[in-house]
Amino acid sequence: MKVLLSGYNLDSDTIEEMKQKSGWDKDNVSPETLSAAYARISRDPRDIDVLRKAAREEVEKSRKSNQAIIFGLGHSSVAEHAYFNFDIIGLSRLAVEYVQKFRFASYTEKSQRYITLDDDYIVPKEIVDAGFESEFNEVVRYQNEVYQELYLELKDYLFKIFPEEIKTKNGKRTVDGWAKEDARYVVSMATESQFGMSVNARSLENMLREFGSSPLDEVRELGKKLYALVKDLSPSIIKYVEPTDYDIKNPKELKEFALTKCFTPETNHGDRDVTLINISPDTDNLILTVILSSQTGMSFDNCKKSIQAMGYEEKDVLIKKALNYRMSYDSVSRHFEFADALFEINISSTNYAQLKRHRIASMITHPYDIRLGVTIPPNIQKIDKTDVFNAVISKTEKLYSKLEKVIPEHAPYILNNAHKRKILVKMNFRELYHFMSLRLDQHAQWDIRKTAEDMKDEILKHAPLTAMMFCGKSEFKEQKIIVFGDE
Repeated sequence: MKVLLSGYNLDSDTIEEMKQKSGWDKDNVSPETLSAAYARISRDPRDIDVLRKAAREEVEKSRKSNQAIIFGLGHSSVAEHAYFNFDIIGLSRLAVEYVQKFRFASYTEKSQRYITLDDDYIVPKEIVDAGFESEFNEVVRYQNEVYQELYLELKDYLFKIFPEEIKTKNGKRTVDGWAKEDARYVVSMATESQFGMSVNARSLENMLREFGSSPLDEVRELGKKLYALVKDLSPSIIKYVEPTDYDIKNPKELKEFALTKCFTPETNHGDRDVTLINISPDTDNLILTVILSSQTGMSFDNCKKSIQAMGYEEKDVLIKKALNYRMSYDSVSRHFEFADALFEINISSTNYAQLKRHRIASMITHPYDIRLGVTIPPNIQKIDKTDVFNAVISKTEKLYSKLEKVIPEHAPYILNNAHKRKILVKMNFRELYHFMSLRLDQHAQWDIRKTAEDMKDEILKHAPLTAMMFCGKSEFKEQKIIVFGDE
């Protein structure tokens, strides 16, 4: 056996320094060579390290090979071996939501929970062109002033009620973060952010094509900047970046047609924030059948009959055996992927910023809708600042209503982190276990923790056995004792 480290990400400045010191030919330094080498594995008998050496020595030949295999034969997965890291700085929170909807990439973003915000926001080109620049600046500055006011008052309040926690440096930082995370609900989605993004070439090409059809100028500009950074470095694996008719015309025509079919206007928009729309029929029996089938090798239908013949206690024993020995850091087995739950959720922008991290889930986001209302942090009410908070919302929504009439796709820039949007989200039960572990944890932010609690309550009505260990990491030991007994 031979195991080799074939490559890894390096800081681009390190690469440039190495080029200067060793006199490398810059054309030979490209992630394309890994794609080209791995593409040859299926048909070339040589060892992979030999194939990589040949690819590095003949970059142009490698590029031709990539183009033939990826675009000629359609084996696009070859491009996934090339990986890029990007620093993305100064993008609005609204645009960040557009970028980070892509599943096959990794993002680490500036947190509004841990960093005190300043007056850092963008004024979108579309706002300027529509003649709203002055009013936009006035409202955003007002939002930011109230953020500072709320932050200081929340900090003072929280420091008083958590005197023990603030005795340590880490505790003081944590409590200070609670003040920031509640104050941020008044700032706009034009607030600047920054994040690191790591993505393979195949996903990046898909991103660039969709960015080109975005209604937001800053997203289109981001696409151009990203492409400029990679087009000469990897021309054979990132090639088709212009949006197609499917990217441009399909969403528009689909929306126009769909709107003609909604006959009954909605008047009730916000009664329930979490609604279980659909769950796999007879979830408990389905998961148990999958477990039984996988362990016995018997047909699914045969195992289904066996499960149906079992009593509740036998089923309880079987599901516990599937969950036994698991620790809080362990993923549940893949048996749990065969059932899923679909929810319609109304959540704030702040909440969605966390939910979107769960990229294995299937999500469809609706536009922001001020009729859904806003999420008001409980601590805002406790410090008697609800009127101040609502004054910001009122001023914001007045400008939003003006913008919506002229530039509806860009009006959300002025909305607050408190404003809600509707999300359709579907998760299989393996992903739900991961989601609950993180979001029911005592350290989870209160807004998304409330959403997770509501989701859990709905699921337990339909799948009490499958979901018996739904809990946060911090409650895992206690929940395990409840379910399995004190062993």
